[in-house]
Amino acid sequence: MKERPILCNEDMVRAILDGRKTQVRKLIKPQPFNGASDEEAIKQIGGLPPRPSLHQVINQAWRSGCADIPCPLGKPGDRLWVRETWKSSISHSFAMDTCDCEDVQVEYLADGSFKFFRDDNIAEGWAMPKSAQEGNNTPSIHMPRWASRINLEIANIRNGRIQEINEEDAKAEGVDGPESAAAQFCGWYEKPRPAFRRIWESIYGGDSWNKNPWA
Repeated sequence: MKERPILCNEDMVRAILDGRKTQVRKLIKPQPFNGASDEEAIKQIGGLPPRPSLHQVINQAWRSGCADIPCPLGKPGDRLWVRETWKSSISHSFAMDTCDCEDVQVEYLADGSFKFFRDDNIAEGWAMPKSAQEGNNTPSIHMPRWASRINLEIANIRNGRIQEINEEDAKAEGVDGPESAAAQFCGWYEKPRPAFRRIWESIYGGDSWNKNPWA
């Protein structure tokens, strides 16, 4: 089992905490068959049997080890720890009105909650980020492992063209409902699949959906 960090914005964190987000899609790099068309890919794998779609065949080949399409997040059983926007500060003892300068309090900006960390729970050599020293938030990329509050386990992996996502899977991406990431990002409510498309394009670029990459 391996552990890897995963960056999540505040909307994603809230969706995870609410239980609305149970799936995540990441762009596969490099793309299978080096970006070859579906027709060329079919030729490379020796043709398709009757009925199965291309992504089903490639998924089967990938699971059997015949195709090298590594998941950027790991494999089933591996764990992901979430990096999110945060703010750290020196903890103060209200009872003694003194400064516990080696203990740290972390505020999680997604929901405004706090968590206290004693010195022996903090990685040796860690230093307060400059942003925190100035009273500002610290970007998620700079969250250390010890400060993460959300741990996830990979239960299943599959791959396919991004446009093959259905309404149910788009909803599992956390983009359903008036309080969802999609509603906040777009400014209005819409069905999960088009809402997911908007978020995908905001991350990977305006033409990323039309290219229909593997993810």
